[in-house]
Amino acid sequence: MNLQSEKTLRFAKNALKSHLVAMAADKGIKISAARAQIAADIGVDPSSIRQFLNGEIIKPASKTMQKYVDWLEVNPEKGEKSEPKSEEDRRDKEIAELKDVIRIVEQDRENLRLKYVEAKRQLEAMEIVDPAHAEKYQAVHPENSYWMQNSEAYIKVYTHDDLNEDNKRLFTMPIPDLLEFIPRVESESHEEWKLRTNKLTEERKQLIVRLSEQIANVYLNCGFPEQYVGVDLVTSRRHIG
Repeated sequence: MNLQSEKTLRFAKNALKSHLVAMAADKGIKISAARAQIAADIGVDPSSIRQFLNGEIIKPASKTMQKYVDWLEVNPEKGEKSEPKSEEDRRDKEIAELKDVIRIVEQDRENLRLKYVEAKRQLEAMEIVDPAHAEKYQAVHPENSYWMQNSEAYIKVYTHDDLNEDNKRLFTMPIPDLLEFIPRVESESHEEWKLRTNKLTEERKQLIVRLSEQIANVYLNCGFPEQYVGVDLVTSRRHIG
């Protein structure tokens, strides 16, 4: 038998494809699982079968082809059908085979997508705790961590769902000095000094209020898909305004 002939290659490809589909249907497993099981029985890597059936490998190595042929001789297709006699029958058979190939490729693509999503999640989890990526994920430099606990006010920005039951902090902006303390001038009474201090302090409060409103407006127009962004302005004692 010429292992590299078109007839042998076509026989091996069609027979392996039929075994994959039949096993997946009979056992209720994914095509990838059926391919792994058949590959183990034959003694080849599952990727070899996948690449052969997908056309990525046109002519497998003679050693591999021999394994395919030997296994297929021992494991003939169940309910093996005779070759279609008419052109229409041949075309229908080819369409069915192509549909099987498409189904196999789509399943492989979905498995690859899921692997990508999981690998990306693991990478992000590792980067978060990696000092080399501190600039990307770190909320505040360690030397400024004091202000995250000892500021007069904070602008807290977070995402949340429709029910507002799952708030996730995006970032917190510390405002170190909210209250304005100014020295008294010599001719100024205590009441005048207090009024002036209160006025400057209120101006600072309004400045921060406007900033928090601007941040909320930015995320209202440039926010995250399917998520809402909340902005809270709080002091160390109470909400402002």
